[in-house]
Amino acid sequence: MSGSKDRPRWHELPMRAREQIEYLVGDRVVDAQNCPGGYSPGFASRLILAGGRTAFAKAVDAKMWPEQAPMYRDEAHIAIGLTAAGLADVLPTPRFLGSCDDGSYVVLAFECVEGSEPVSPWRLDQLAEVAAAVGRMSGLLTPSPIAVPCVHPRLGGWASISTEHLESPCAGAAAPHVDDLVALECRGLVAAHGTALVHFDALPHNILHSPTGVMLVDWPHARLGAPIIDLLTVLASGAADGIDPEPILAAQPVSATADAADIDAILAALSGFSLAGAVDKTCPAPIAAAKMKFGRGALGWLLRRLGITSTAS
Repeated sequence: MSGSKDRPRWHELPMRAREQIEYLVGDRVVDAQNCPGGYSPGFASRLILAGGRTAFAKAVDAKMWPEQAPMYRDEAHIAIGLTAAGLADVLPTPRFLGSCDDGSYVVLAFECVEGSEPVSPWRLDQLAEVAAAVGRMSGLLTPSPIAVPCVHPRLGGWASISTEHLESPCAGAAAPHVDDLVALECRGLVAAHGTALVHFDALPHNILHSPTGVMLVDWPHARLGAPIIDLLTVLASGAADGIDPEPILAAQPVSATADAADIDAILAALSGFSLAGAVDKTCPAPIAAAKMKFGRGALGWLLRRLGITSTAS
């Protein structure tokens, strides 16, 4: 089930928000096709414009969704910075058209990419193609061309997972090794520091296959970090679908300079964050399910790397 099935439609937006979107895309909107993917509660639609062009816009009611609005503002900051740095035409991201923020609605507009999410479950060839694109992107973004925070709120969580959850399918074979995983995760939180601009959510719902190649969308969580983080995220999602990520990892230049123990440690931090989120009772069901799948994939891959038989993947 899509987490965004209840997104507002074009006609449900207030007039002011629609006017802002039309200003950003430079034309009148004659049709808006809702985008079903992703998990945000905000408006997200492919727009058909009066002149025949297409565009993509997203918007959120800042008063109705005060916890979501800062993420839209963060994404606007990233998009503005990358555009100003002259990277719009070299990064695998849609071209940014602009943003508006009047305190009531935060609106962003991009070029419309004709593409689709990777097939589910992952195919090996698509996973390898995306991994290569993400690896190239990480090279272009090291060091980061823009100023972003260096804190990593999307890493870590093993220490907060209760014993009850450790005995459940959430952790599987990890339960006897939780102390080691907590310690490994601590190393991962250090190893994750770096100078690259990291997307920090390089999962299938933020990836598009287009006629021009792979595109990575939705950048609100971007932070400074180690350049290998996005690659590990992509490959862990492949591991969740039963693909062995090791040959693809070995083929990527960014992995050549990464310490194997640091890779294990970052995988521990990635799996800890997702599994802790999955068992959080306040987490919406579609998001919890996605976190559980990814967390189990990352954990299963990690345990195999550590030589531990896993029932988690």
